[in-house]
Amino acid sequence: MPPSKPKPNFKKQVKVTVIPPSKKPRKTFFEEYYYNILAAECVGVSILVAAGGMGFYRGTLVGLLVTALTAVLWQFRQFARFKGDPRVNLRLAPPKPALKPIRPAKRPPAPVGPDGKKIFPPSYFPPLRDKKTKQ
Repeated sequence: MPPSKPKPNFKKQVKVTVIPPSKKPRKTFFEEYYYNILAAECVGVSILVAAGGMGFYRGTLVGLLVTALTAVLWQFRQFARFKGDPRVNLRLAPPKPALKPIRPAKRPPAPVGPDGKKIFPPSYFPPLRDKKTKQ
């Protein structure tokens, strides 16, 4: 009889982290689907007015007028609602680094001789000294 497989050990503890709720205020249904609701309102009013006997062209104009008035009234309501709140700067400038770059300026190009090889200044390499062998 072949040896049986060892049973897995499921006694390890699993750490469960809870994501904290968002601190942003929740959007209302109208705020979430603002343009969709305005489009539906425009189409709905246009159809109702056109079906009421005023014709398609006038129904469309009335639908656009009602939709525009709704949008303007919503903007006035939002303005009055957030009028006293301090202004929030949405685009914060990145903080200026306190450290200066090591090499702020670009290096000058290395001098090149007529044969296309770099020319090193005489002090670049230390002078070669003859090794004195001990006798």
